[in-house]
Amino acid sequence: MAKKSAFTYNAFGNNGTSDISSPFWVKPKSNISKAKSLLKVIWKWAKIFILLFFFVMGLWGCFQSSFDSSIASSSNIGSGLEFGFNFGETGDWRYDLCGSSMQQYHTFNEWTMAYGPFYAWFIWPGAWLTMQICWASSNAWGGLNALLSIFVLILIIRLLTIAVTIKSTIQNEKMSEINGKLSEINAKYKGLKDAQSKQMKQQETMELYRKNHVHPFSAFEQILITLPIFLIVYRVVIILRPLKATVLFNIWNFSLSPSSEVVNNFVNGGWTYMFFVLIVVPVQFLSTFLPQFWAKRRNRNATAISLKGNKETKKKMLIQYGITGVMALVVIFLPTGVGIYWFFNACFSILQSYCMHLLIIHQRKKKNEISYRIGDIKIE
Repeated sequence: MAKKSAFTYNAFGNNGTSDISSPFWVKPKSNISKAKSLLKVIWKWAKIFILLFFFVMGLWGCFQSSFDSSIASSSNIGSGLEFGFNFGETGDWRYDLCGSSMQQYHTFNEWTMAYGPFYAWFIWPGAWLTMQICWASSNAWGGLNALLSIFVLILIIRLLTIAVTIKSTIQNEKMSEINGKLSEINAKYKGLKDAQSKQMKQQETMELYRKNHVHPFSAFEQILITLPIFLIVYRVVIILRPLKATVLFNIWNFSLSPSSEVVNNFVNGGWTYMFFVLIVVPVQFLSTFLPQFWAKRRNRNATAISLKGNKETKKKMLIQYGITGVMALVVIFLPTGVGIYWFFNACFSILQSYCMHLLIIHQRKKKNEISYRIGDIKIE
């Protein structure tokens, strides 16, 4: 039997050797493409582990208070878990924690694993940064230093997570573009319950997603990232001593909830919290309405014409507004400082959505101009 040999060829512009058993029309993979494939696999698994980590930390932050009394919070100064400077460091009771002789609560003024990984890895950096900003601008009138510290904290967090939020926005945009075709598939198999029809519907749906590069589960990535972020800001607000002591504009106490003040202290200033609610809650609904409004304007030609598509679109909008309504109730029943976080977060969401709206319109105009120029080229 003849021995298999290797030969050198230049059919595809490379000078490597190839086994004679390989077809000449198959281009061998280069080392660069292999490296890219390997990096994609590594990134895929790294992203899975990162999302699982955030998911576990989010669950830990949610339920830790149920079995760990050391992190119990209180709206009263000097009780519950508090973050601040060491006793006597500044001489200001709003920033310094009590000394050991007066210590009847848990202090959190240095990095420690005593309160668990969520506080050590997430709460500590946010609380430390917020504390430094509060103290550096402590001479500001009416608690403006507290507003500034929360604003900077949210800004940094939003910048760190901007890649995830932009990806989610782009995926929502693609979903809006294929909404009509997706509704047609749903209408096509409406009422069909047999296994073959369900399988064909799933195949057509996945093929539609594949052609348009849509990842239907990408929205969960943002949820897994958003939950720990909310818990970080929430915990920072309720344990940071200067924030607990802040009375914004000498009207709204950060440590008190609007609902409790309106119900229990209406005559003695609690009525002013109604104006706080009238400022914060509408911005929450605007952060839900405006992105949908801009998306609708961008995708007029891609909107589903069928009655089925319109019903599904309205159903999704009702679900989103329902979630926003629940969040509005959360703002009313949680401390006012948390409401400030929701206000700034909603403002950032509106600004980001508008910037994405302008960017998408610009990209589409650019793409249309290129297509128009290519269409003008005459092939001889």
